[in-house]
Amino acid sequence: MRRFSFICLSLIFIACSANRPNAIPASNRPNPKLTIAVADSLWAGRVDSSTAFAALAAYDELAQQEPGSIILWSRLAHACYYCGQYLVSDLSTRDSLFLQGHEASQSILNQNPEYRKLLFSTGDELMAARGVDASLIDALYWGMASYGQWLVTKSALIRLGQRDLIQTTLEHIHDLDSNYYYGAYYRFKGAFLAQDPQAGTDTVAIRQSFEQALKIAPDYLGNYTLMAQYLCPVIQDKTLFYKLLTTVLTTVDEPGLSYYPENVQEKILAENLMFKAEKEDWFK
Repeated sequence: MRRFSFICLSLIFIACSANRPNAIPASNRPNPKLTIAVADSLWAGRVDSSTAFAALAAYDELAQQEPGSIILWSRLAHACYYCGQYLVSDLSTRDSLFLQGHEASQSILNQNPEYRKLLFSTGDELMAARGVDASLIDALYWGMASYGQWLVTKSALIRLGQRDLIQTTLEHIHDLDSNYYYGAYYRFKGAFLAQDPQAGTDTVAIRQSFEQALKIAPDYLGNYTLMAQYLCPVIQDKTLFYKLLTTVLTTVDEPGLSYYPENVQEKILAENLMFKAEKEDWFK
């Protein structure tokens, strides 16, 4: 089953790569003015959507120039996730960005000797994921986060086929750094459990996961919006839903925070979630 899933996923990435235009114009390759410092400066200004997309393009171009750079490919995967999650609404565009993020992650993971050895000796992505060390945690997480977002809008059958890979990768990230990226493991796990078509709805585990994320990073607003989005409709708690999102909307902005741009975007997301919940009658 894992071999079949790996083959199918590889075909998706090949098709996506074939359809994606060359990130580096032939007349401008390489661009001596484009450096990782320039790309990082753009990324720091990602609160502005045009700057965020400029950072994405810069990381893409630089990564193509340095196919072995863990830093560049990891940052490309992160930028794809950010732009797909916050800045586009069209489903096909979001899917393309999320697949590109996962593809960026796989590009660097496949160069890791231990990952490559395990993947091609066993044909098992689960075994390969366990072989990644902490130097690749950014690539591992942002690639899987992108892939997880791509799966959100897919059928239960497709999600079921990839649940073991998602779960194994999540647990390995936890083993590498349980507090990684402001409680990322716990908020991802909470959302994963809420949508898992096989495990059933374990509302206690979902709540505990999100509460741990909030404990690790109470100022990271994504922990609140994801809890509101994925826990509250399941337990039909409208009061908690609005309490969490009101916390997001009333939190004072702190531009000095490294995740200030994410917090700004989470406020927009909180407003959209309130509107969507009322429009779609999430709470009967």
